[in-house]
Amino acid sequence: MMIDTINVPDMPWTNEYTWSSWVATTQYAGSGALLVEPAQKQAGRPIVLQEDLLTREVVNQLLAHSEATPGSFDITLGDTRTFTVMWDYSAAPVTATPLLDEVDPDNNSLLMAVTLRFITV
Repeated sequence: MMIDTINVPDMPWTNEYTWSSWVATTQYAGSGALLVEPAQKQAGRPIVLQEDLLTREVVNQLLAHSEATPGSFDITLGDTRTFTVMWDYSAAPVTATPLLDEVDPDNNSLLMAVTLRFITV
């Protein structure tokens, strides 16, 4: 899959089915009747990708990208679906936990629990 210009292994989309494209506001009228105003969302779908094993080199590239690219870019998932997104800065956009406690890790060291957070724009 591609995250902008960074090639990464296919990563599962963990929250793919937890979002609705519809939102509704509700309020009660003076008569007590419930007024519902539905609207379809135009953007803002969260995309959370997680992988258990990425190299430190790839994680560092993704971290650098999240710091240098506050605007929009494209991601292409392993199934060829493409989304225009931006990093989700409401939480840390990239998190990674080392697989092993290494004193002097190199770029080939593997990391686990890598999470990437995006929102569609």
